[in-house]
Amino acid sequence: MTNHGFDNIMNKAKGVAKQAAEQTGRAAKAAKLKMSAMSLNTEKTGHLQTIGQRCYTLFSENQNIDGALLLTKISEELKQIERIETKIRELDAEISDLQANTQHVDVTDVTGPET
Repeated sequence: MTNHGFDNIMNKAKGVAKQAAEQTGRAAKAAKLKMSAMSLNTEKTGHLQTIGQRCYTLFSENQNIDGALLLTKISEELKQIERIETKIRELDAEISDLQANTQHVDVTDVTGPET
């Protein structure tokens, strides 16, 4: 094997290693974003539980539910849920972009004759 052939093999190996490292970085970032989205969903669930509790408390105190009064009691929770949903959509879009930019690594035999 000539020195040129060895250099060719090394250059191809470096290229594959670089591409694999980039894909690993994107996959790690996507995983981190997914964890953030899961955390936000947990926070959203807490707000929904608070809304349910406030609704039930209002009903148990009055045996009916005044919509305007209920809205004043839960408006902050609703704003927080809207904020969370917006952030989750942003994270999902970023995850989709990362996944769309992930390319398949083709490993080919570089030791054979060049065509």
